[in-house]
Amino acid sequence: MELTERLRVLASVLPALEAPDADFGHWELPPPRDGIGSLGWFEFGPTAEVWRAAVAAGDWIHFGFDWRTWLAGDDGRSLRDDPGAIATATPDQLAWLLTAIIRSDRFTEGSIAGAFESGLLAAISRRARALLDNAAGS
Repeated sequence: MELTERLRVLASVLPALEAPDADFGHWELPPPRDGIGSLGWFEFGPTAEVWRAAVAAGDWIHFGFDWRTWLAGDDGRSLRDDPGAIATATPDQLAWLLTAIIRSDRFTEGSIAGAFESGLLAAISRRARALLDNAAGS
């Protein structure tokens, strides 16, 4: 898939991510069993499923990428923590950040939900749209 199509797929979910009634999901906390509680899990909602499908369809996840080292470095921390940094991110940086968000969720339940709640996922899709618009204007 060409980069413009990959960007288009990622940008297409922006309205869903920014919708005031977006249902990204909720935490499931089962009742204690035999006096032992569970940490629970995050159950993805329709908006999350649309986002996950777009990320997969756009082939944004890099396998074999050392996302932990990258995320701990200046580049990763800046893109994760500084909303203004996303505005200048390259397509590769978007892919690395998406990879880090998705992979980290496997180790820390709710990482994807946190990225949604902080506005990071919308910022990534907004940057994809800007990159797409810039490519069309070239």
